[in-house]
Amino acid sequence: MAFAIEDAELEAIKVKLFDCAMQNDWEEVVRICEQHPSAHKAIIPASGETILYMAVSDTEEKIVEKLVGQISPSELDALKIGNEEGDTPLHLAASIGNVQMCKCITDKDRKLVGFPNSKAETPLFLAALRGQKETFLFLHGMCESSERRNYCRRDDGRNILHCVIDGEYFDMAFQIIQQYGDLVDSVDENGLTPLHLLASKPTAFRSGTPLSWFERIIYHCVYVENLKEDEFPQQSPQTSTRKKIPEGPENYQTCMYFGDMIKTSAITIFAPNCQKDGDAENPKQGTKVTSEHRGECWIHFFYITI
Repeated sequence: MAFAIEDAELEAIKVKLFDCAMQNDWEEVVRICEQHPSAHKAIIPASGETILYMAVSDTEEKIVEKLVGQISPSELDALKIGNEEGDTPLHLAASIGNVQMCKCITDKDRKLVGFPNSKAETPLFLAALRGQKETFLFLHGMCESSERRNYCRRDDGRNILHCVIDGEYFDMAFQIIQQYGDLVDSVDENGLTPLHLLASKPTAFRSGTPLSWFERIIYHCVYVENLKEDEFPQQSPQTSTRKKIPEGPENYQTCMYFGDMIKTSAITIFAPNCQKDGDAENPKQGTKVTSEHRGECWIHFFYITI
């Protein structure tokens, strides 16, 4: 009889938690979980998820921090409870690219970085799969170096390099190759390496992309920086690398960006020469500037200034 009463009370708590979450009354959710620690492990029937998972889904960073903080060291299994696909709150935070929530959860238990879902996908894997570069770099830094490669493959044999190339996240592919070079030769269950996938994407290359005359002008005027190996941040990085005006309204920022475009075009037009050995994917670095190119650049310069 006592168990029946406890079960009834827990069901009432689940309903209350769901109602509060739907009404965005997250402070009440925190209060309920503080009074009833078992609520952290409760699966909400209407959603099939824990209340922490729902908070991550709503990107309630402060609430996630409070809920995670309530979980005692002896109850860390609450962080491993997933949805029907086995995705934990950290899986979800990694998928949506929220570094702050990932940091909050991994500070409690960093081993969760390698915890798999039903497809053997880890949070590290999902960050790569969804093209969340900053989150991937952060989770990579949270992994034990001896375990990282065990977290990079799912049950169909595909690894993180397969995924980022298939999703055309080529800047991420570059970073992954720097840290996981052995994945280049790894095959999935169909015998495909990441290079096979890259070869199947002709539009990733200039030679495989038909351009109109105007698009060719734009192509030759755009400067692409050489890729560099990124650092692995331990906290939320800046979301933008553009120059910022310390003080001023947003339209000042727009003016600065527009000015940068003009500056870039002007440098391209008046550049005295470039390196002789060319790279078809980076004309600024390796294509000699001809009179024809200068004429095309003048057209582009005139176009962006009118």
